[in-house]
Amino acid sequence: MKMLALTTVATLATIGFAAPAQAEVPHPGGVAAPDTALGKDWKSSSDVVVTGAGDADGYHLYIAREKDAFGWRTLATLKSSAIDVGPWGGSVCVTGSGRYAVAIFAPKKAANDPALMMAGALAAVVDTTTGRAKTVAAGLQFTYFNPACGPGDKVLLTRATGNDTQAGRRTDLLTVDAAAGKVVQTRHIEGQLSTPAPAPDGDYGIAGGRLVKVGADGKLTALAKPQGIPYAVRAARSGAIDVVSVTGAESVAERFANGRFTTTGSGPRNQLDLFGLQGGRNALVGTVNRRGAIPADLPSIASAERVDAISGAGHLVVHATVSRQTSQAAAEPLVAASPDEAGQVTIKQSTVAGRAESTATVDTDRAAPTLDVDLDLMSPVQTVTTFAEGQDPDQPKCAVPRNDPTIQPLQPSPDQVEWAVDRAVRGTLDITRPDNYLKSRTPSYSPQGMFPLEVIKDGYASVPAQVELAVLAQETNLSQASWHAVPGDTGNPLISAYYGSYDPNVIDYEKSDCGYGIGQVTTGMADGDTVYSIDEQIAISVDYAANIAASVNILIDKWNQLHDEPNGLTSSVNNNDPQYIENWFLALWAYNSGLHRYADRNTDPDANGYYGLGWLNNPANPDYKPGRDGFMRQTTADAETPSKWSYPERIMGWVETPQRKGTPAKNAYLYPAFGAKAGTFHRESDDGDWSKLTLPSQWTFCSADFGCSQAANGCPAVNSSCWWHGHADFANCDDQMCATENVKYFRDDPEPGVQRVYERDCETFDPSKVANRDSSKSINMVYTLNDTSLYNLGCSIPSGTLGGKFVLRGGRPAGQDGAPYAQYDLHQLGAGYNGHIWFTHGASGDALTKHKVVGAWTPELPLGAGQAQLYSVVAHQPSHGATAQHAAYLIQGGSRSDLTGYVTCSVPQDRTGDDKGKDHWVNLGSYLMGRGAQVLLSNEGAGSSEDVGYDAMAFIPQNAPGATCNTAY
Repeated sequence: MKMLALTTVATLATIGFAAPAQAEVPHPGGVAAPDTALGKDWKSSSDVVVTGAGDADGYHLYIAREKDAFGWRTLATLKSSAIDVGPWGGSVCVTGSGRYAVAIFAPKKAANDPALMMAGALAAVVDTTTGRAKTVAAGLQFTYFNPACGPGDKVLLTRATGNDTQAGRRTDLLTVDAAAGKVVQTRHIEGQLSTPAPAPDGDYGIAGGRLVKVGADGKLTALAKPQGIPYAVRAARSGAIDVVSVTGAESVAERFANGRFTTTGSGPRNQLDLFGLQGGRNALVGTVNRRGAIPADLPSIASAERVDAISGAGHLVVHATVSRQTSQAAAEPLVAASPDEAGQVTIKQSTVAGRAESTATVDTDRAAPTLDVDLDLMSPVQTVTTFAEGQDPDQPKCAVPRNDPTIQPLQPSPDQVEWAVDRAVRGTLDITRPDNYLKSRTPSYSPQGMFPLEVIKDGYASVPAQVELAVLAQETNLSQASWHAVPGDTGNPLISAYYGSYDPNVIDYEKSDCGYGIGQVTTGMADGDTVYSIDEQIAISVDYAANIAASVNILIDKWNQLHDEPNGLTSSVNNNDPQYIENWFLALWAYNSGLHRYADRNTDPDANGYYGLGWLNNPANPDYKPGRDGFMRQTTADAETPSKWSYPERIMGWVETPQRKGTPAKNAYLYPAFGAKAGTFHRESDDGDWSKLTLPSQWTFCSADFGCSQAANGCPAVNSSCWWHGHADFANCDDQMCATENVKYFRDDPEPGVQRVYERDCETFDPSKVANRDSSKSINMVYTLNDTSLYNLGCSIPSGTLGGKFVLRGGRPAGQDGAPYAQYDLHQLGAGYNGHIWFTHGASGDALTKHKVVGAWTPELPLGAGQAQLYSVVAHQPSHGATAQHAAYLIQGGSRSDLTGYVTCSVPQDRTGDDKGKDHWVNLGSYLMGRGAQVLLSNEGAGSSEDVGYDAMAFIPQNAPGATCNTAY
């Protein structure tokens, strides 16, 4: 199963943001009373801090200088406008000189796709003085230890290659000269290297649980083993290597010098971290208990809260940086990110000298330098710019197409999802869908008539409802349709890697994943597959309830696979009773990364005689931060950095902490029924304690039988010998330690109505509002669907009007070479007049070569050859899905010689103030028109973050000229 979820993150309240300081400050966003908070010398300080936050506009870097009382400004924005898969995320470090910031950035969705997490991020160097940014690498790990800055201007980046098969995991280590702005060396390491650290005398990292030095040829030299499992490694200018590791309930700081480790400090687990300071010093930050001799270049900075960044001199601590769009996405996880929410960020900070806490609210400066990466130039392998050899661009691999008006799933609201899950896990999702449900042309069916609930092997229970709900939350944010659609909309189906790549300049159908809908159902969804009939494939694509019925069976199939292995070779946990949520940990592991079957151990060339659950999702894998708390236990902002946890750990986190929605935020589904003897946890900034699941430790599935050793920090070989199978006990379910499901809906409960985000506007166009209308003649209405029977959102099509045709063409010039790539960023949405629009994003420069889209409205005017009539042209603009600020409509009068040429009318497609989010009409002006008249609109020149929308168009005959361009209707 592929993960396509756009993972949500915390609201400001849940991570403990205080109200912004009310006292007057000398600089916007700066700390109040800086003489007290920072000390008397703050105006002459050179201290600086850089932090980052992502949204739909890109990954933004913000900088604050102490001489400005740490007032914040935008340093740069990093993105690739060619990628349209939701908001961006990333991480940033500052080099020892303080002159350069180095960031990795990728769509947040990359953290949920194993392949993208291993090699899907971009990297850039940013000058902290000018904000000038330069891309240096692509195809990098999206992980907690990337990028790695050192005491100088050398930075290390990692790319994970290989896999957990016989070939084994390997690591590419890239050395970046930040001052030169380029990669100067790439070393191929035969092994899994984590937490790299550039040093004056070479480069270091952790491999096999040991501190190692990386040679010029990529060979590793083991130096010494720290006390625990390392999660932070940094070099000092002196040549010493500081390491922080976790051992039991404690974090321990050690310094490696003169060939051995000495202890420098300790603290509670996960409350001690290591950061670099300018000048080649390091700092222990958090709850620090000093031990042994204290190095002069290793100061400590106390902080009771989590720390994301510190300033170069250690005068300011940044606790969290959250964009408004990200916060809004957490409050309403099914609402597509609003472009208007992009660019606002809230930064929680505290000064070290005066211990003054404050919250800065910053508006991203749109004029700040922006780096827009051209993926054609950055691919670490040869970029495919044409279709793979032998492929037909008109024959996608996936069975159910995009942009087909007959395939428009309805985006459900969370209560509908919970209803479907509660009934599906009991086999009672037997409601009847009528013929032609959602205009999909399918015969009548019931979801579990199509996909009857499978029987769990060796168990009387079914999938606990909260397990399925958590999977849907992680996979798709409870979405059946594309992430562009909000509850109540129809849209394109949500399809994983439909074109075989997240690069819109690459179409390689052989690599298409074909995971459909809310449960990302993949098996049987390719063209030619016989697992499902075409009607079943369409139902999985269109109907969230049918998709959930199929998805529940996939989970059951994973459970059964684990239990279908030969006697004595099955895999299970605890008392193996499927009614308990904790017992689904292994099935979730297999759901994401698969199970290597015993029967294939000698026939699979990668198996080498081994079998079991792969290394990728083993909690012992050092790609996940050692010593971590349960997902979202410390703070719900953990969802900002999901790559610190394995997939089954994240699912259990969504069970413990359901997704939130609404204002004020409410749970999207119920908590489970926790066991009477279950433990509790206290989340940062929450009042009271929360019940928790009883989960495995990081080392539960680490055994010498499978090449895994806690002493070696995992599985040094990282190959098929690390695959795990067997039995593990981590929760006494018989003694009320485990959780069971908690359902809200039962067999006879009807399907809830969808809770629309935007109410459907079915108001019929009134031509009488047009000045000087010739009422003796009929108006023409041109819809975005020439077959108006395909409109499926409840508005009737007005009668008594003449029609016309609407055509979309792609490529530059339109309809010629390059057109196939335009479809990559073309979308349909249940918005606008009568409930359907098309939209794409703006493009300019080289992007137009492959991604230009032109829409043409051609009315069938009741005019003979050579005849002309004055018409007012009125364009409908949807409540959402169109945000272009200067949509340039080109109006051509027709075929007569005196009507040739185009007139341009530019209008804003969305509204402001109280009218924002409302459907409306805009008059494009009065024009003399003849046969062949048309109106054109392209995405050329619009901003890459703007949606150019194509909605209905009215042509109203007039007696005399009326409104001019961009007149309110």
